Amino acid sequence: MSDAPEAQPGDASSGRGVPCQNCGAPLVGEYCHQCGQRHVPDLRVLYLVRRFLESALDLEDLERGVGQTLRRAAQNPGRVARRYVDGERKEFVNPLGYFLLTATATFLVFSMFQEAWVQGQAEAFEATWRSLGTRPDEVFRSGSPLRSLGWSSAQDLAAGIFQFFQQVQTYVGLFTCIVAGLLLRWPFPERTAAETLVFELYVTAQATLFLGVLGPLLFWAAPAYIGVLPIFCRLASTPTAPGRFSERTGELASCPPVPIWQAGSYSSLVPVFSSSGPSAT
Repeated sequence: MSDAPEAQPGDASSGRGVPCQNCGAPLVGEYCHQCGQRHVPDLRVLYLVRRFLESALDLEDLERGVGQTLRRAAQNPGRVARRYVDGERKEFVNPLGYFLLTATATFLVFSMFQEAWVQGQAEAFEATWRSLGTRPDEVFRSGSPLRSLGWSSAQDLAAGIFQFFQQVQTYVGLFTCIVAGLLLRWPFPERTAAETLVFELYVTAQATLFLGVLGPLLFWAAPAYIGVLPIFCRLASTPTAPGRFSERTGELASCPPVPIWQAGSYSSLVPVFSSSGPSAT
């Protein structure tokens, strides 16, 4: 006979007897017999990575959650993060997968408009130099700093800048998510690193998606300002999202979805980030 203790009803670690976090059905094992979601008492970073790898190999699972995640996150990414943290994970794309999905989509959109942006940015560079009394060919003269980097014209400079940001945007976004998630634990110590990382991944992913949608508009309207668009999108996604992530269970049901462009004061939306309990649908 085994000396291992038998799982008791109501034991959160075994999942036996506790309600499913996704559908509420009583669990009789590690997986819910009603919806199939695995019981995870405490969300950890390792689980997020493992779940991402599993969903990447399951295209049916990915397709089922993309539409729901896009629709809900467009209304408010903070609410999606809150529901995912509270256990409603079956209908949403894994936050890491959603971040990489939106980054890939934005990469493809920007690639389509690369030539237009490079041309517009090169013209903006030349106009700026002329306004300062400098001819463009003087900027790229032999021995100049820009020439030493391999750029011989304004087009080369613009193309180099575009390719650099296109290559590093995903890594920079992921790095800022990790740093911001860790910093968010300081005012909200009851949240785990994995939970704050989920919030940052969903918000940054949605900002990245808006960048892909709004970016082409600036390719023609104001190409010189395309570089500040990621900052604007990220700041626009921030104000209302933490409030939705931190809502109390009772307040969540009565609070209608608010698009991020209608966000109010940041300070009025972050009073109860550390509250626990599943959110209402």
